[in-house]
Amino acid sequence: MRTMRLAPLLILCCLISFAVTQVPNDPGEPGVITGTVIDSDGHPLQDARVYVKEYNRPKIGAVRYVTTDQNGQFRVVNLRPGGYDVFAVPSHSTSMLSRWRQRVHLAKDKPIGKVTIQVGSSTNIKS
Repeated sequence: MRTMRLAPLLILCCLISFAVTQVPNDPGEPGVITGTVIDSDGHPLQDARVYVKEYNRPKIGAVRYVTTDQNGQFRVVNLRPGGYDVFAVPSHSTSMLSRWRQRVHLAKDKPIGKVTIQVGSSTNIKS
């Protein structure tokens, strides 16, 4: 009977010790991709959907998604160094078939990429 009362206390102590051993402020991966989505006339596209996918990883669980702000800008953080495909889909599009792609490589020593994706054009700008 006494063992039955100690079991919940033992479980609680184990849970607390496990929670304390976790890293509270893990910064994650250092990579960042920023950019702008513009239309064919060079005007920023607000609310465009931007998808970031590692091109050397399986498709499941490897896609990140953000929406551009009023200036057509986006930022995706906590990416591991490596290659990424960045897709932009205008907010008025109902299909992923209407998308424009840019490939970005995040180097280990400087995992920062910046792109401009021009929707409605076959030319994209990378820096």
